[in-house]
Amino acid sequence: MNYRADIDGLRALAVVSVLVFHLNERFLSGGFVGVDIFFVISGYLITKLIYSELLSAQSFSFKRFYLRRLRRLFPAMAFTFVFCLILSYLLFSPQHLANFGQSLVSATLSFSNFFFWSESSYFDQENYFKPLLHTWSLSVEEQFYFIWPSLICLLYFCFRRKSQLILPIAITSFGLLSLYLNYYFLLNEETLVNTFVNKEAEPFLDVRSTIFYLLPFRVFEFALGAIIVWTPSPKDSYNVREALFLVGLTLIIYALINFNDQTIFPSFNALLPCVGATLIMYSGPQHRLVLLFSNRMMVGVGLISYSLYLIHWPIIVFYRYWKYKPISNLDYLVITSVSVLLAILMYRYIEQPFRHKKVGISSGQNNKPYMLGSFFTAFLLCGIAFNAYSSSGWLWRFPADVIKQLDFKPGDYHDYFWKSMYAYEKDFAKNGKTKVLIVGDSMAADLSNVIVEGRNFNELDIATFLVQHNCRGLLPLTEKLYTHLYAGNKTRCKKEHQRLKEDARLREADAIILASYWWERNYIYAIASTIEALNKTTDAKVLLSGLKSQTSNGIHFLTKHAFSAQNHKIRTPPHPNTLAMNRAMQQIKGDFIYFDLMDQFCDPAGCQRVTDDGYLIIFDESHLSPYGAKFVGSGVSEAPWLRQIVEANQEKLP
Repeated sequence: MNYRADIDGLRALAVVSVLVFHLNERFLSGGFVGVDIFFVISGYLITKLIYSELLSAQSFSFKRFYLRRLRRLFPAMAFTFVFCLILSYLLFSPQHLANFGQSLVSATLSFSNFFFWSESSYFDQENYFKPLLHTWSLSVEEQFYFIWPSLICLLYFCFRRKSQLILPIAITSFGLLSLYLNYYFLLNEETLVNTFVNKEAEPFLDVRSTIFYLLPFRVFEFALGAIIVWTPSPKDSYNVREALFLVGLTLIIYALINFNDQTIFPSFNALLPCVGATLIMYSGPQHRLVLLFSNRMMVGVGLISYSLYLIHWPIIVFYRYWKYKPISNLDYLVITSVSVLLAILMYRYIEQPFRHKKVGISSGQNNKPYMLGSFFTAFLLCGIAFNAYSSSGWLWRFPADVIKQLDFKPGDYHDYFWKSMYAYEKDFAKNGKTKVLIVGDSMAADLSNVIVEGRNFNELDIATFLVQHNCRGLLPLTEKLYTHLYAGNKTRCKKEHQRLKEDARLREADAIILASYWWERNYIYAIASTIEALNKTTDAKVLLSGLKSQTSNGIHFLTKHAFSAQNHKIRTPPHPNTLAMNRAMQQIKGDFIYFDLMDQFCDPAGCQRVTDDGYLIIFDESHLSPYGAKFVGSGVSEAPWLRQIVEANQEKLP
C-alpha cells in the first residue's frame, strides 16, 4: 500500500487530543474523540490491506496478517506493561496493586474493555488509579482485528464476482446496525437498566458505559474508514479536495471543543469526529491544505503516536499517585516531556526493530523465536499479575504494624459503616429530646456514626432515612432534572424521592440534615429546590452537610507514609472539587445551616489523614473508618451547628 504522510498527521491530531484531555479535561473537554479517529484510521488501513491482498493474490494469509499485527502492537505494549508493573510495585497500595493485577491480565489477553466496563464509567474520578485504563481501546481494536479479516474474506469468496458491490454494501449495513444498537440502547435505557436488576440490588447494567466500551457499538466507526476503500476518489480539483478537508477538520475541531463527559457517546455524536476523519482521509494527499498534516512535525508525532498513546496515561497516573496534590502547569510540562521522550525511545528501540523484521509464510522459521518469546512474556505477565491480585497486593512490602490497615477490601468496614444508619431507621420517641432526621446515602451513614460517637449523643433523638440507588437525599424534582441527573435510573429515583416526601418524620423532626455525595454541580439547583420545599412544608431547621472527599485515597496515603512515625502530622489538600462544591453549597440562597465535617480534621495547611495513634481517618477518598468516626465525633460534640439545633429545641420546651 502507498504510504500517506497525511494519515500519520491525522494520527498526531488524535493522540495529542487524547494526551491533552488526559492531562486536564478543562484544556480540551472533547479530547477523548481522538480514540474514535484512531478507529476510523484502523478501519480504512486494515480493510485496504485485506482487500488489496485478496485482489492481488486471490487469497489471504491470516498467519501473515496476525504476525504483522503482533509485531506491530505487542512489543511496545509489553514494555508498557512491565513499566507499569514496576511502578505499581514501588508506589501502589495493596488494594490498587491487586486491582492493577486484574487489569494487567485483561489487557494482556485483549479484553480490558470488558474489565473496565464492569467497574465504572470512563469518566469516573477513581480511574486516576488505573494505569491501564486506556488499553480498553486497544482491546476493542484487537477484537476488531480478530473478527474483521474473516468477515471480509467470507464475503469476498462468497460474492467474488460482485465483491466491488457486495462488500461496501455489507460494511455499510454493519455500520448502520452498530449505530442502531447505540440508538436502541439509549432509547430503552431505563427499561434495560430495570430489566437487568433485582429489586434489592443496584443496577449492574450501565447503558452509557456499555455503548462506550464494547465493540458492537463502535463498529460504525471502523466501517466509516473501511468504506473509503470502495469510494471513488473526488474529482481532480484542489477546490473539491480542500473543501472536503476543511469540512472534516471543522467537524473534528467542533467535537474537540464542545464535547465533554456529559455528552452521550459514541452514538450519533461520534459521527462528527468520525465523519470528519473520514473526509480528511478521503480528500487524499493531493491538495495544498494537506501540508497541515503532512509536514515534518505532524508526521513525526504521528509516527510515535502508538507509543505515545501507550505510555502517556500510565505516566499521568503514577505522577498523580506519587504527588497526590493538585497538578500545576509545570507538572503538565514535565508529564508531557517525559511522555514524548519515552515514546521516541520506544518507537526507535522497540517498535521499529520488531516491526520491520521480515514476516511471511516462507520465513516462518524466523518468526518462531518471536512467537515463543511473545507467548512466554504474556504468560509471565499474567502469572505475576494474578499473583499480585490473589495475594491481596503483596502485603509483605510493608511494616507489620500497618499491614492490618492496608489489608483492606471494600466490604471490610461494611457492618460498622452502616450500623447506625440501619439501627435508627425508626420513628421518633416522645422523650423531649431534639429530634434529628438524617437523610441521604453513604454520607448520611458517615454522619450518623459521627453523631453516635459524639459525647452529646444522649441529647438527641436520631432517626435516619436511607436514599438508595445513588438518588441522593432530595425531594421530587422536575422531569427535566430527573432526565438530566439520573437518565436511565430516573424511575427508581422518582420513587425514592416520593418515598422521602411521604415520610411522616419530615414533619415531626426538629432538624433535618441532608447528607449525600453531591459530587456534580448539576445537583446545586436540586439541593436548593429541596431546601425551599422543606422550609415550606415543615417547621424543622434544615441543615446541609458538605463534602469531605480527599485528593488521595486513605490507603494510598498510608502506603506512602507507612514507614513514617510522624505520619499524623502530615497534611494533604482536600480534592479541588470538594472545595468547589462546598463553596457552591454555601452560596445557595435559603433558610438553612451549612456545616462541614472537614472542620474537625482539616486546617489551612491541609487535612490530617491518620489519628494521633496512626489509624486512618478516611479509609478511601470520602468515608470515615471506625477510628475516624470516633476522632471526628469527639470534635463534633461542640460544633456550632449541632449546638444550635440542640439549644433551639431546648428553647421550645416548656
